Amino acid sequence: MSGTCRSMTGYGRGEVEADGLRISVELRSVNHRFLDLQIKLPRNWTALEPALASAVRARLERGRVEILVKREKLAQASHTEAHIDHQLAARLFEGSRSLARELGVEQDLTIGELLRMPGVVEVREVVAESAEEGPLVSGALDRALDSLIEMREAEGANLQADLLTRLDRVDALRSTIASLAEGQSEVLQARLRARLDDLLEDQRVDPARLAQETAILADRAAVDEELTRLSSHISQAREALCGEPAVGRRLNFLVQEMNREVNTCGAKAALQDIS
Repeated sequence: MSGTCRSMTGYGRGEVEADGLRISVELRSVNHRFLDLQIKLPRNWTALEPALASAVRARLERGRVEILVKREKLAQASHTEAHIDHQLAARLFEGSRSLARELGVEQDLTIGELLRMPGVVEVREVVAESAEEGPLVSGALDRALDSLIEMREAEGANLQADLLTRLDRVDALRSTIASLAEGQSEVLQARLRARLDDLLEDQRVDPARLAQETAILADRAAVDEELTRLSSHISQAREALCGEPAVGRRLNFLVQEMNREVNTCGAKAALQDIS
């Protein structure tokens, strides 16, 4: 079983440009028990908030995530078109010809001169229509989420490696405790015999009674059950770290249970080395 855990902290940014419009989305994520979204949108874009929240929830499970959306207008792509007012040009031409007849002169108005007259030709700038903003925001958000998740997975991998190393250390100590616990009975019997010898002086200690009392003390000091449960918790923690992307809650529970078993071992153990 293998997998990469995700940290809850990270940063991601995505940007999309189209038809003179730039949309950028920044994501900042920190630890939190649940998924808590804080969305900041440009004015008049509140209608986009439900779709943004839904898209984030589809890809993230936990963390306090700040979502900042920015909108920037760029120099829009445009071109110019020449518009000729044919009616005005015709009126000017007829007026020029009529005036020439009245004055008894030839009309020498050229097309070039006619086009240069005020109002005959109008140069207009045609601006491309702006792209629909909703899809641009979604595209920028997807890129920001990709970046955020990549960072969270990188940090999660480092934490995963560190925690697995710590689990190996705990497991090694558990094995050491198990080996020490095997010799508790002999140590307890020697202690009990020495104490009884001091109390009874020259009187003979009953071997059967000594064995019985030793067995009672050894049973009270036994930590086999606690070590078995500790081993199970360590195994489950390893499986969780290697098989699930979000393991914080499960690990929190397992660590509490491991701590409980270790404390019980320390309280029950009869040997200083175990404690």
